[in-house]
Amino acid sequence: MSHRFGYVALIGQPNVGKSTLLNALVGQKVSIVSDKAQTTRRNVIGIMQGEGFQIAFIDTPGVHEPHTVLGKTMLEAARTGLSGVDLVVVVVDISRRPNDADKRIAQMVGDAPKILAMNKMDRLRAEMVVPHTEAYCQLFGTEDYMMTTATQGVNLDKLVEMIVERLEEGEPQFDEETYTDQSMRFMAAELIREKVLVATRQEVPHACAVHIREWEEEEGRVTIYADILVEKDGQKAILIGNKGQFIKTIGSQARLEIAELIGMPVHLDLHIKVRPDWRQSPRMIRELEEETG
Repeated sequence: MSHRFGYVALIGQPNVGKSTLLNALVGQKVSIVSDKAQTTRRNVIGIMQGEGFQIAFIDTPGVHEPHTVLGKTMLEAARTGLSGVDLVVVVVDISRRPNDADKRIAQMVGDAPKILAMNKMDRLRAEMVVPHTEAYCQLFGTEDYMMTTATQGVNLDKLVEMIVERLEEGEPQFDEETYTDQSMRFMAAELIREKVLVATRQEVPHACAVHIREWEEEEGRVTIYADILVEKDGQKAILIGNKGQFIKTIGSQARLEIAELIGMPVHLDLHIKVRPDWRQSPRMIRELEEETG
């Protein structure tokens, strides 16, 4: 029996459900998820293992109009994620019509082999099914699409069938136990950042980053020293909370998920540091990338 393998990029606007889709397909939490735009900041690979196939999905940052050096870095990562892949899955929010951001994505994807994952079908009004579907198919120049609701797993099996049909024969490139190429340090930092994103509002999410300062493993236990970086003193005060309760809650939630991820007890030591305009600093962005890579 032949085996198929391929690299498949997931691309779309922020908050269309790319990371939720990736996690559902892989069956593991590979990308953090929140209702905040720009949650995914760099390309993340998730490996789906199936009967007779293996797919390496590349979850790219949401395509948006960048206003910071970090934003430009994220947009470039999305473009890079399209390079050399076997197939592109364009994830769109089918509950609304295409907008200018979708047009930019269509230009980025160009003539590459593609499938449209028309996500959030549960929010699509019946009278809008035909006009919205036709608009996206016309914009991206393809009739290959699948209606999905990633949060509920609706039609994901059919989407996978469409993907596998378009892949070439090839041997697995990752072992059966591998579900991501990300380091434990990166995933731990992302889980901490996710808890901040979920718990905060307004300006804090975009201004937040996590730096794993130290990672000590001994006697079946991991101790992680991590800094949450923000840009303003007011943001620091929000994260600390009344008598330090806010940061304690974030730390407790993150610690439980990190312990489950690495399979051993975790002691998590969190500190909040103010780094003004870190999102405009190529050096700091590069250092954060290198430290968790």
